[in-house]
Amino acid sequence: MASLSERNVARYLRAGYSLVGRHSAVAICRWTRSALKGGRLCYKRWYGVRSHRCIQMTPVLNFCNFACKFCWRMHLPGRFKLPEGWEWDDPRSIVDGIIVAQRKLLIGFKGNPQVDRERFLEAMFPRHVAISLDGEPTLYPMLPELIGEVKARRMTAFLVTNGSVPQRLREMLSKGHVPTNLYISVYGPDEETFMEAADPRIPGAWEMVMDSLGMFERFEEAGSRTIMRITAVKGLNMRSPEGYAKLALEYRPMFVEFKGYTWVGESQKRLPISAMPRLEELRIFAEKFAAASGYAIKEVDDKSRVIMLVRDEEAWERSLEMVREWRRREEEYDKSWRGKVRDFRLSREGLTMLNY
Repeated sequence: MASLSERNVARYLRAGYSLVGRHSAVAICRWTRSALKGGRLCYKRWYGVRSHRCIQMTPVLNFCNFACKFCWRMHLPGRFKLPEGWEWDDPRSIVDGIIVAQRKLLIGFKGNPQVDRERFLEAMFPRHVAISLDGEPTLYPMLPELIGEVKARRMTAFLVTNGSVPQRLREMLSKGHVPTNLYISVYGPDEETFMEAADPRIPGAWEMVMDSLGMFERFEEAGSRTIMRITAVKGLNMRSPEGYAKLALEYRPMFVEFKGYTWVGESQKRLPISAMPRLEELRIFAEKFAAASGYAIKEVDDKSRVIMLVRDEEAWERSLEMVREWRRREEEYDKSWRGKVRDFRLSREGLTMLNY
């Protein structure tokens, strides 16, 4: 992987990442491990995702055009630019690679007495891809085709973007490859706060994010859930709930999520531990946002410290219907392997069973 030094490769591998091709990666999150053992699911359960069947990946490992103060990653100095002569992997090989990588990372759970056999087999046939692990995914020029490939493999796709490449979002719309959920992260209620929190390494970042938010309506019409995500950091961007409300009223995402910052990784060198809001503080902030915007608090995940608000009951009912429809399709899709696969061994035949 030419974009990474040997030191950085070692850091990612120690963190449990599996590298895929030149610039992609997969990692297993705590909620996938929990779900495999019959435990708690992550907040994505609100949208119909079962964590043991979720691939957490990135198509742009170590590539990001922001240097957010609350990010766990190490930041490089200066303007962002891709390596000279960079070559991109094609979407099909990336999707093949992440399925195989996920299976290799999870195969050890097969012998765990806490893991139900049927649940383990379900995990070997993932039904969801979260494009959110590391870096800014819209920097990958074939992202629309990657989302198309994911959905063609009978999986849903969550895209989490900082909104800095609105042209990529336009390409998704024009090519008809939209994610199941489109998350756009908003790092401040105004340009000044945004610049302080996100520290973008590109010019015109605030204007590009606003451009991206302006496409929420078109994505909703195309079948995506639309979510404005705020990582709330005390003393940095957890200010002016009315400012965030103004953005929500202007761009009208179906959902708004407030996620409490967690003091981990390299962010510990930039921020004090007091920057982590307690759930009660986050709830008070969300309530002020609700009062100013008309959005209603609908779900709270105390473990991840995420509060989800919905625009109106119509958006909520539409989301619930999407979940019901996906469950129906998921059961239909699983007939292709359920009852036929009695075992799953770490073999070439098993690992490369990619069409299901």
